[in-house]
Amino acid sequence: MGKTLLLWGLTLIFWGSAPLFEKIGLRGTTPLAALTIRTTLAAIVLLGASLFLGQASNLLSLSLRDYLALGVSGVLAGVLGMFTYFSLLKSGQASKIVPLTAAYPLVTALLSFLVLGEKLTPLRLLGISLTILGLIILQRS
Repeated sequence: MGKTLLLWGLTLIFWGSAPLFEKIGLRGTTPLAALTIRTTLAAIVLLGASLFLGQASNLLSLSLRDYLALGVSGVLAGVLGMFTYFSLLKSGQASKIVPLTAAYPLVTALLSFLVLGEKLTPLRLLGISLTILGLIILQRS
């Protein structure tokens, strides 16, 4: 549990602070240019980490299906989703845009039910309903 809590806390800090830097960086450029810079630097760091940690061989051992699935994920979330998010962030308030766009798990829950056959339990439905209620409240603020 200790490691899980540490990773959760770090994730919150990393993801919670990144939009501030993104909002600052977007002041002087377009969403597409900002996304290009962000993604290029992230790719360089990831490649370096893979090489440093001896994980580079894993990059070559994936199946075509795995590459396609990860590639589609990269385009959907890493390019299209980030572009639309940066476009919103450039002109909107980070304190409102970030929580509203962070509701993407609602789409994941629905698609997991429809595509993967995962179960929607009463507790999950309650969580989804509360998330939707929170979005409505935030949108009206």
